[in-house]
Amino acid sequence: MSTEATSLPQVPNTTTAPTLPSDLALCHAVIAEMHAQLVSSQRTIEQLEHRLDMLLRRMFGPRSERVDPNQLSLFEVLGEEPTAAPPPAPAEPPPATAGYPLAGDAAAKPERNGHGRRRFSEKLPRRRKVIDIPEEEKTCPCCGQQRHVIGEVVTERLSFDPAQFYVNQYVQLKYGCECEQSGVVTAEKPIQPIEKGNAEPELVAYVAVNRFDDHSPYYRQEKGQFRRAGLDIPRSTQCDWMRQIAELCLPLYDLMHEEVLRSKLLGTDDTPVPVLVPGRGKTQQGHLWAWRGDHRHSFNVFAFTMNHSHVGPLRFLRRDEKSKAEQGFRGYLQADAGSPYDPIFRQCGDLIEVGCWAHTRRKFFEAKETNLACGMEALARIHQLYEVETAAKELCSAERHALRQERSLPLLGSMKSWLDEQYAKVLPRSAIGGAIGYALGNWQALLRYTEDGDIPIDNNLVEQMLKLVAIGRKNWLFAGSERGGHTAAVLFTLISSAKRHKLNTWAYLRDVLWRLADLKPGELEELLPDRWRDSRPP
Repeated sequence: MSTEATSLPQVPNTTTAPTLPSDLALCHAVIAEMHAQLVSSQRTIEQLEHRLDMLLRRMFGPRSERVDPNQLSLFEVLGEEPTAAPPPAPAEPPPATAGYPLAGDAAAKPERNGHGRRRFSEKLPRRRKVIDIPEEEKTCPCCGQQRHVIGEVVTERLSFDPAQFYVNQYVQLKYGCECEQSGVVTAEKPIQPIEKGNAEPELVAYVAVNRFDDHSPYYRQEKGQFRRAGLDIPRSTQCDWMRQIAELCLPLYDLMHEEVLRSKLLGTDDTPVPVLVPGRGKTQQGHLWAWRGDHRHSFNVFAFTMNHSHVGPLRFLRRDEKSKAEQGFRGYLQADAGSPYDPIFRQCGDLIEVGCWAHTRRKFFEAKETNLACGMEALARIHQLYEVETAAKELCSAERHALRQERSLPLLGSMKSWLDEQYAKVLPRSAIGGAIGYALGNWQALLRYTEDGDIPIDNNLVEQMLKLVAIGRKNWLFAGSERGGHTAAVLFTLISSAKRHKLNTWAYLRDVLWRLADLKPGELEELLPDRWRDSRPP
């Protein structure tokens, strides 16, 4: 073997620094240009990493946005003075005359239910199954006399009978007279909610609750529980049933609409809903808007539009050109800072915008990976605001307002100064810069909840309303038409409002359908969920 080294091709050295010009001014210009390119590249990398992190978190990560408020103490370790340290815990509990509990008081924490098997509801029917001993054991082996019952051991187990379908036969008796002059008198058949239909309100309400509360698509009902019961009820028939009962319920829907417009505070948000375009085999994006009335007008109303413009919400608020001025909503309107709402507030100067701290917190949570110190401090400061809300949860409106004035306003003032200071240090178009800009741009709306104890700190209750749509959308995928979107809005309104008042949605909707079919003057108000609940026996 030859001991000479094998000759290899020479690879050009690409890491060698380029030759710089001898002119000092030109050299400085080159360095400045390279620095600008480096900053631009770094900014692009950060934005791409941020978008990738958001995508991965939405697909695989946890949804929680909670942050430990003790994160603020980390900034002392980094050599930074916290601008708003939490107040020290008192050595002794405050006197009862203080007016409101502190967040962390042991006395304010509710007692937790113990573990173990829970008792079944007393409202459930009981079927008694007696288990006896054999006949030969009923004779006493000691004295030969018959043993007698001295007690019993009762064990309860929950069971289930599948849904039972049956047919009601309406037998209309005919009466006549032997004189044959007065004619024949036939008993009147009960009025049906679906004209010329062969389905009772119990069945139609069952289909509606399955679709809009239990999120079961029509085809799944057709091929599932109906087919197992030996019934052939195609999805087209179910769609037609829903359309007809939605039209029947329109007076009640309109009444709920009028009620929520009388609210002092109205919360709103929207979610997209794909809508099938007839004849094209494609879907177009429509929107379901959720509107939540205050505690005096406690109804959840949905509205459907085929676009995301401000025209639909303006029409719902009855502040468009076609509506009468005295019918429109005036008061606090709580929403995120979405594009459809800006024209509404510009056009309607008497509407008071209320911001949502949950949306603000989400902005910082999504941007915290690009600037960990700034993002975590912002989340910790927002957590302090929510601690005040926890302490004020059981207070009346006036006491809640006083507590916010005492504890929340100083925290908000300190946060505003800190946000202004941080905004001067970050890039406006960076992720953390966008989060800070969102908070500062909506600052007056975010402060508005401190003006009234009835205003919530965020719009989460409206987002919970939209979960009814979002979970169902994963199952039924799209609305069949624009008319189907309006049908869904009416039935979502009835079911969501019933759930808000903790009603049995099927029992409520069944009774509403029966009574709406033969509605008498003055009875419509009795079908509102709160009045319907109060009229039921306990």
